[in-house]
Amino acid sequence: MNNRLHDDWERLFDQLPVDTTAREEHRKRLKTEALSAYEDRPTPRPQRLRLKQIGPLLMRYKAPHWTAAAILVACIIWLAQTGSAPALAVDDVVDNMVQARSACYDMTAKIAGQPAQKMKAFYLEPTHFRQELENGYINIADWQAGKMIGLDPKTKQATVFNLVNVPADAKGKMQTNQFEAIRESLRKAIADPDRKVESLGKKQLDGRTVVGFRFETGSQPTTLWADPQTRLPVRIEATMVGPPETEVVMTNYEFNVDLDKSLFGTAIPDGYAVTEADVDASPPTENDFIVALTMCSKSTNEFPTGLDPLAIAKYVATYLHKRGMGKGKGPTAEQLQEVLRIGRGFQFALTLPAESNAHYAGDGAQTGDAERAVFWYQPTDSTKYRVIYADFSVKESAVAPTVPGAKND
Repeated sequence: MNNRLHDDWERLFDQLPVDTTAREEHRKRLKTEALSAYEDRPTPRPQRLRLKQIGPLLMRYKAPHWTAAAILVACIIWLAQTGSAPALAVDDVVDNMVQARSACYDMTAKIAGQPAQKMKAFYLEPTHFRQELENGYINIADWQAGKMIGLDPKTKQATVFNLVNVPADAKGKMQTNQFEAIRESLRKAIADPDRKVESLGKKQLDGRTVVGFRFETGSQPTTLWADPQTRLPVRIEATMVGPPETEVVMTNYEFNVDLDKSLFGTAIPDGYAVTEADVDASPPTENDFIVALTMCSKSTNEFPTGLDPLAIAKYVATYLHKRGMGKGKGPTAEQLQEVLRIGRGFQFALTLPAESNAHYAGDGAQTGDAERAVFWYQPTDSTKYRVIYADFSVKESAVAPTVPGAKND
């Protein structure tokens, strides 16, 4: 019954017309009730009928004044059936987000100990993504097309990344941007039979009533606040426990909006200096990790203090400084390729599964010490450990090394 009434708005008023000569208080009350009933619909629509549109719509229908009471009763029955504050299923919210064809929203990322980064984000299916940082820098990505560009309007520098060596089984499945990643994470959370989703109830957010849910998704707890009428998110808060702890807040969502495809063009504007590099999309290997450690330690004369993202970022920054990079100039193609190679190597250690029992003990190790184990892990389906030493040699061991201060990474 509810769907038919919602879909046949004008037919409802044909059956129960409005008396434009009715008393003013009746007309005002009727408008409010009708608006609430209309917006309490079960499925989202891109455009919502506003109060200023309701008035002219009602004024088009004329009848004896008693019909105003009849339609008011109809609205009350309608509201009683649907509820003025309808129950909201989190599955519907996530499903609507997954089906969105486009979106734009504000995003703030805060890494512990660092200033917050604010940006505007735009998504257009199938894989187009654009970020506009508050400092003017622009990122445009379409990894399905194998390309991402970064534009710095202040310096007229453009950086182009080309995706290469994409595994055949990964094509068409890659989470190529932040919007796709967050909605895929939510989709998996609600599909999990052992899911942990906590209802947070209702609250007022920027003058509107929203309903909240908290997802316990491993190391990234996520809170979602949704509009019970549109059944779409209005705010998503994700915390990556780290270290370092990183908070990402996405607000002011607009879904299924018209976005010009030119926003996502990867052609470089005239007048920009271009630096280009390839990004290897194949799975990183143990050798990639050893190469990264070798490159950095030979320039810094030390190993990272840890393998968490913050420790790695500081370590790589030291490497770049030692190499004379980033002193007011954009990186050369060779320098950019070095950075990508280092990042790929550390990715190996960061993405090992928990069952690999990986440990890092490089803090304070002396480069070239053949007796000092700095990293060890168990490969999948192996009973032995692979142990990397400070001279970058590798040996297998039936037992894990014992090194004071070793960190479980």
